[in-house]
Amino acid sequence: MRAIAKERLTGVLRAFWEQEPVELLARDGEIVFVTTRDPDLYCSETPALLTDVDVVMVDRARAKQRESGAPFLLTLAREEAIARQPALELMHHYGQKLFSELWTAPRAWVMFEKNADLLSDVADIEGDPNVRDWALETLRLAQNLNQAASFDPTSIPAFTKDGFERVQRLKLTSDEAQFASQFNGARSVQQIAKNLRLDLKSAQQLLFRFLALEIVECCPASTAAKPEQQSFFRRLRGSIRRDR
Repeated sequence: MRAIAKERLTGVLRAFWEQEPVELLARDGEIVFVTTRDPDLYCSETPALLTDVDVVMVDRARAKQRESGAPFLLTLAREEAIARQPALELMHHYGQKLFSELWTAPRAWVMFEKNADLLSDVADIEGDPNVRDWALETLRLAQNLNQAASFDPTSIPAFTKDGFERVQRLKLTSDEAQFASQFNGARSVQQIAKNLRLDLKSAQQLLFRFLALEIVECCPASTAAKPEQQSFFRRLRGSIRRDR
């Protein structure tokens, strides 16, 4: 996904796993939307937005998604069966929710097909230019982390080579920012959780996001680096001063 943004790619990222493949459409390095040809996997519920919509139209739109992959919400919006803006907002939500399942899938492999023609039917959909924050939002929706995010509480998270630079460009929640402020190459996950008064499950969820984005890596306590002398925020202030 970093390559999509960095190289401003246009095409489709396909993720293959135990269910129907997931497709992420990208245009000029921006994410257009995520979809799949299984409308029930995409959205198993009936959104309130569809309460007054003819069920025949909804069924027809879902059938079209099975054939072409076009989100049924987009089809209904184009047919003016539902308001366009709420439909696009729901597409954004269900696309991110769908993609979030890939983070914890036991096995998944991906391929990217560069082809502008694949996006010829979605020229009217505005892309999301911030791929980094988009990915972080999907990680916040990830469920069933027990196996995917298992870790040793005594392990020590430390920034990867360019992890400190990456984390500065993200729109973190206050909980995420506080958690990141504890990375100093010496504190264990257990100690960080204690410092922030978090249970280990909450610490696991936060750590998983930073690991998935390759911002930190965890090292056994026995091989941990010497403590950093500056905290995350002191280093951040220093980098801002250097840029001035």
